[in-house]
Amino acid sequence: MRNQYMAKVLVYNKLVTEDQVNAYSDKVSGSKDIGQVLVEAGLLKPAVYQKVLAYVRDLEAKNAQAESTAAANAAAIAAAKEKDAAKAKEQARPAAKPAAKAEAPKEPAPASNDGGLQIEGNDIYGKSSISANEVEAVAGLESTQLAEFKPTMQEDEPEAPAAPAAQAPAAGEETASALPERFAVESGEGAPVQAPETLAPTTPLSEMIAFARKFNATDIYLYPDRQVAMRQSGNIVPVTEDVMSVDELSRRLDEVGDCFDDGYKISQGENFSKTAGVPGVGRIRLSVTWFEGVPSASIRIIQAESASLESLYLPPFCESFAELTSGLVLIAGPSFSGRTTTMLTYAETIMRNRETYIQTVEKPIERLIRNTAGAVAQREVGLHVHSGVEGIELAVKNGADVILFDHLENMDELSLLLQASNAGALVFAVTAGNNIHALLSRLLASVPEASRTNFAYTLAEQLKGVIVQQLVPVVQNQGLILACEAMKVTSTVANMIRKNDFSQIAAAISSQHDQGITLDDSLQKCVESGYIDGFEAWKRAYDNRRFASYRPAK
Repeated sequence: MRNQYMAKVLVYNKLVTEDQVNAYSDKVSGSKDIGQVLVEAGLLKPAVYQKVLAYVRDLEAKNAQAESTAAANAAAIAAAKEKDAAKAKEQARPAAKPAAKAEAPKEPAPASNDGGLQIEGNDIYGKSSISANEVEAVAGLESTQLAEFKPTMQEDEPEAPAAPAAQAPAAGEETASALPERFAVESGEGAPVQAPETLAPTTPLSEMIAFARKFNATDIYLYPDRQVAMRQSGNIVPVTEDVMSVDELSRRLDEVGDCFDDGYKISQGENFSKTAGVPGVGRIRLSVTWFEGVPSASIRIIQAESASLESLYLPPFCESFAELTSGLVLIAGPSFSGRTTTMLTYAETIMRNRETYIQTVEKPIERLIRNTAGAVAQREVGLHVHSGVEGIELAVKNGADVILFDHLENMDELSLLLQASNAGALVFAVTAGNNIHALLSRLLASVPEASRTNFAYTLAEQLKGVIVQQLVPVVQNQGLILACEAMKVTSTVANMIRKNDFSQIAAAISSQHDQGITLDDSLQKCVESGYIDGFEAWKRAYDNRRFASYRPAK
């Protein structure tokens, strides 16, 4: 059984390929499992093997405990039925003897593990369940199968009796009560789609996306009876001469409808926002809204390339957040300000510098990340977990070293993230907010007054840094650059949080020099460097009197 579990975890976590497992399966023996064989072959890092082994052992223990519990419950049920039967027999004895010949109730058969090993995606810390009743289904999700690893060697002697329980169910035997067994989000890879020279409303959606990528557009907008438009360098520009009819818009939506990973089907009148991998052009996020039975759509182009912290132009002290081993870092800003990109860049920086297990909780998953020095599990709310709270609890239970949460919507989620950081995890969380003062004030104001003091002390202890960012158009439509307000949480700031007094927070950030920067200072640097126009700084500044000379004449 151990080899069965380990092979499935390794293959579906993409740590090794199935061909590699099968090629070395004949070298497995009673004293050497498949993981050790792959380590000796140089295909698996010893540190990664130890993490997988620890998980598999934990999985075996949980299965054994579940089987023991199921057996005990069955015995208790049987005993209770025998007691009831004996009592009934005693009461019926004066009436007739035949009642004494009634057969004792048969002991119910123990629950079978028809579902086999449950592994969600490239998560080495997957979920295993002996009873289907332990997992609540998410409505509308499709189930998938795991192919069973069948090594050529004999299983270890003590594990042989349990072998039948690990077999995957035959096709058609899966029940609707099971969550997806693997993380099957498609990346959109395939034969590259060439971008056309010009666009029309009749242009296939894949070619529109290729066109957007070619010219670094971030969004595509499809509205009925209007020209197709794209957002480039923060500006929305039309890209077709003709307007799009309702029929053509419906055809474009049908094209992407087959790319949803969970089999979701677009229904008239149902607003939604989902990610998809479109073959040949990569991943997108499609948002559809309906008005009087007519759809409108916006498409966010998700960048597949990894970025570096240096390329984001964050203040130098922000790079130290990737060196933390525990604590909470908040990343805020308005919508479409690149918050998720910043969070994932931190994750990829950490993965390049140390071996770690990262788990994300996203609403929904946008860019796929790969961990070459450990393991990563990307979980989507509604697809892999039922809620953000459940995703955080699962990450803590599985012992994730780094938790990425996108994005905070309620205090239950924040409280659990603070507990996770207190337990030793490094947490990056995306939330809403236009400046640090407003963000911290809102967080504390959201807590009931009776528990606000305790919450403030916990937040002051666990919060290590805050980044509030905006994307500002570069001069001459050359792209976007990040301007931000950011700080390390020093003892001075921590005392402000404990006292729930942020009247001097801006002054404290300015005085920190190499540990903080205000939005106005960041905008000033962008203007002085020639990246942005002074008018853009005047529009966004916290104190726009500083940029009054750039205000347009009336």
